[in-house]
Amino acid sequence: KSVANKIGHNNVLIHSDIKNLFLFEFNSKNELLEKHFKNVSEIFSDFNIWMPTFNYNFTKMGVYNVGKDESQVGVLSNYFRTVCEWRTTTPVFNFCGNGNYPIDEIHPFKEINPFSNGSEFYYLHETDSINCHYGSNFGNSTFIHYVEGISRKLLYRYSKKFNGVVNQYGTATEVILDYHVTPLFPRVEYDWGKIYSDLIQNNLLYNFKILDSINYVNLFSIRKVFDYWKNKLEIDPFYFLDKDSKSWVIPKVKEMGRGFELNDFEK
Repeated sequence: KSVANKIGHNNVLIHSDIKNLFLFEFNSKNELLEKHFKNVSEIFSDFNIWMPTFNYNFTKMGVYNVGKDESQVGVLSNYFRTVCEWRTTTPVFNFCGNGNYPIDEIHPFKEINPFSNGSEFYYLHETDSINCHYGSNFGNSTFIHYVEGISRKLLYRYSKKFNGVVNQYGTATEVILDYHVTPLFPRVEYDWGKIYSDLIQNNLLYNFKILDSINYVNLFSIRKVFDYWKNKLEIDPFYFLDKDSKSWVIPKVKEMGRGFELNDFEK
């Protein structure tokens, strides 16, 4: 808690994966979830808790039901969905949380970019919040895509738009999701090992472990890491990518003289 208070304010975004966190004895799945949530609440007692409740069905079915769609990114976040104060209306990349509702209300045919100004990530950045991995892999740091989008250096993702409906407690609103995707083939992969070690070396990531191999909690200031990553992308727009991805992405971008577009990979 002392470290958390030093590096951020107000809100903490928690990516969770509890399958390796053998912290409690329990008699049922629900009891285990309650104990983990109580633990998280005690660690971050001074903060509004957020969790991602991402659900990718919108890209296939064209429907997002705010009240009913389960989180597909962890059992703890799906549990939190049932006890939180709000869930955002952003298709696919939505969040549950306590405290202030972070985004504007949707309206018919609104075009929603989940990694742009006005998004949940924008709110977390502006409020100098904390990103926490509670047993989860650092490679789940979705905030990285917000930095890519804001940097205006994003060359290896392209805009793909999905039309659909957001059902919000009895009200149906048609919206457009502007989702920046990478090609399905060949894949674009990130060098998470390098990204992780660079943050450690620059004292931007705080780690707390169970045993030698399992991360219990790691924390970083969203604002400080945003500044660091944005500066890296100013120097090298391909900083996040691994060597195999760079070997074909960079030549293709140079050949075209521009970043990727939908028609380059999908007809």
